[in-house]
Amino acid sequence: MISGTSMSCPHLSGISALLKSAHPDWSPAAIKSAIMTTADKLNLGGQPIKDERDLPANVFAVGAGHVNPSKASDPGLIFDIQPDDYIPYLCGLGYTSKQVGVIVQKEVLGIL
Repeated sequence: MISGTSMSCPHLSGISALLKSAHPDWSPAAIKSAIMTTADKLNLGGQPIKDERDLPANVFAVGAGHVNPSKASDPGLIFDIQPDDYIPYLCGLGYTSKQVGVIVQKEVLGIL
């Protein structure tokens, strides 16, 4: 069985493309939110998802869960974030104005 990021990346890329096609106004953050908030925490048998040792998997093993493209297409609520929303966080981490400006792609003043 092939698993891990080698399989999840192409699957999620395809699902993201389908969501962008269905919702052209959604940002990358909105698409990520729709995928993560609608992921299934249980397997198709209604049991907790297991890790490679056949133990109940934690967030480090499965992330948000099993992707559910149908639910992601109509999530009800999405959490969208814009580059400006990162400014206070990056300032709190001690980034300089120049570093924050590179990340948010505009000039940021007032940070030492």
